[in-house]
Amino acid sequence: MTWTFSNYALERMGFREVIAPGQLSASFLSVTAYEARGLVVPDEFCQALMARVAGADYRIAISKSVNAGCRAIEDGDFCESESEWLDRVKSKGPFVLIGVGPSDFFDCTAGRMQRHEDGSLTTYDSFPEARAAMRALEQRVIPPILTAMTCALNKPDLFVALKKLERGSSGRCVDGTHLHDIRFEGKAEAYVSRPFDEDALRNALTDVTLKASQMNPKSAKFFSLGLGEVDELKRFLNFFLALEIHTHAVFARIDHRLHVTSLTSAVPSASAVTSSMLQTKMEALTNLFDRFVWCAACVWTDLTESDVSHFLELKKARDDIAHGRASEPPAGFARSAQLLAHKILWR
Repeated sequence: MTWTFSNYALERMGFREVIAPGQLSASFLSVTAYEARGLVVPDEFCQALMARVAGADYRIAISKSVNAGCRAIEDGDFCESESEWLDRVKSKGPFVLIGVGPSDFFDCTAGRMQRHEDGSLTTYDSFPEARAAMRALEQRVIPPILTAMTCALNKPDLFVALKKLERGSSGRCVDGTHLHDIRFEGKAEAYVSRPFDEDALRNALTDVTLKASQMNPKSAKFFSLGLGEVDELKRFLNFFLALEIHTHAVFARIDHRLHVTSLTSAVPSASAVTSSMLQTKMEALTNLFDRFVWCAACVWTDLTESDVSHFLELKKARDDIAHGRASEPPAGFARSAQLLAHKILWR
């Protein structure tokens, strides 16, 4: 979530100068630092190259020092104190740094600004269009670079993994003034506890011993993996895999003839030929959403129309990720997938 501050709070933080829309224009470059695990480089080594991929410029560096690598990409350090940064991110390097941009120039929106003694500027969330554009650009540019770098570093007798540590960005105004556009974001979790009496606790234990052995082991595996994840993308994909696997497993166990007969018996005009045709159609369903709908009609009768619609939204989000149209699920979708998976698994 992004915190919203009052004008008074912004002024107390030093953002006293009001910016009019269009008063500033800036071009931005982002730098993302990765730790190259499994790789040892000489102490003074620092090499950078510039190239293009997916129609955009990028710069890539390998360095023992994150600040030296960043200076090879742009005119500036990645962090003020490298020793403190290394302690915070729990890394000793070496580092691979990927710089994306510079972008086109973007006009600021209304906001606040502070000027520093060295002539640089810091604005507060005054370039939202640039921020969104840079994120979209990174999603297009960084994956092929990371993949190529991983393949280039790995050898038959050497395994190198690139772990993302941190991302930063900076801008340049038309006149060359150095600019940072910042905003404060935070992440929080909350939960509510409620009391269980002794009978409820004993019943819960009994339910576990009865149902654990009945659960689909593959679905349960991915559900448990989702519970142990912190990353929202991995949580979402694990919970959705639990949903997908369980849907296919339940669909395979349905007596389609019985349920088709039950449905068509309520329609006087339905003939045996109609029932046979419907049964064949149901057995041949391959689309995941179609199978989910049929399972809801035949087995998961407590699911609501909203549950079914939401499953379609979850599936679309998963498909967007699988086909490269998105790199992460919408906010809250990991939790939604977890709740829906819980609803159909705990039966």
